[in-house]
Amino acid sequence: MQAQIKKLDFTGQNFFCGIDMHRKNWAVTIETEDVSMRTFVQNADPELLIQHLRHNFPGASITAGYEAGYFGFWAQRKLEEAGIKCLVINPADIPTTHKEKEQKRDPSDSRKIARAIRNQDVNAIWVPPVSLQEDRQFIRTRKMLAKDLTRNKNRIKALLQLNGIQYPAPFAQPGSHWSRRFIKWLEGIRLTEETGTESLQTLLRNLLYLRSELLVISRKLRKLSQSDRYRMAYDRLIEIPGIGLIVSMTILTEIGDITRFRNTDQFRSYLGLIPTAHDSGEKEHPGRITKRANKPLRALLVEATWSAIRTDSTYLSFYRAYKKRMKENHALIRTAKKLANQIYYAIKMEKN
Repeated sequence: MQAQIKKLDFTGQNFFCGIDMHRKNWAVTIETEDVSMRTFVQNADPELLIQHLRHNFPGASITAGYEAGYFGFWAQRKLEEAGIKCLVINPADIPTTHKEKEQKRDPSDSRKIARAIRNQDVNAIWVPPVSLQEDRQFIRTRKMLAKDLTRNKNRIKALLQLNGIQYPAPFAQPGSHWSRRFIKWLEGIRLTEETGTESLQTLLRNLLYLRSELLVISRKLRKLSQSDRYRMAYDRLIEIPGIGLIVSMTILTEIGDITRFRNTDQFRSYLGLIPTAHDSGEKEHPGRITKRANKPLRALLVEATWSAIRTDSTYLSFYRAYKKRMKENHALIRTAKKLANQIYYAIKMEKN
């Protein structure tokens, strides 16, 4: 008598998949609510994982997850498109034992992730839509070009100092540097050897190239600010003291959907403008501002706060009042919180 073959069917059962990602391969752990099924290593390809899960666990309700970082969100989107729920998790949120810290290996890392998902010990971070992610990258590219331009200027000045070249009287003040006249003077400098002159000319060509690229991307950024996605919120933000084109568009692209923050406390927490705490019993020990933050956005907001203090009497009065009862840097952070609140409500108004 021919044996009856039963088709696998895991309908109604929950499975949890932890993925420890690397450039060439992934360590994967699959667990049920009470059993660790398997741990294996595969090539870094979400399609392979999707095929494996569909073939071995048909009909199952699967929740996967991996750590946020270098690999971004493309794998999450691939898994979600295939009907597999996928969480992107802050690595600092994953519960880790001391033994796991001491014996760190890829398979154990994948098991940690699967266990954390199964026990609901972690919350997924917000995954931006592709359009917002690419707009965000566009602005980060501009920031990268601006940094490269500053480095190139410093290299040119270092080369002049190395060769004992003094600035002429018209360029004695730093504010007069990098004008057309200044660059024309640099182009006319000749060092003892041709190689030395060529070193300077190479840096100058790179300077001019970076300036032209920065100009192109800045023009496109201004055009982006007037697109339907950003115009209303942008127009409100630039009315706030200390905020211009770069700051406002960085805020909008880094934050994305403002409604994911229920209140200003959550928004300030995302910016990293809250203190650490070490309270015990009746004793309270507030510490420095938390390291957990969108650090580029926090730094930009602090710069914007300084600008607001210098140009707006209201923020100047806030800062002076705080400075009377605390250190200057603490007063600055308190003032930055005021600015963050104003930013939150300006963007939230556009959503309501």
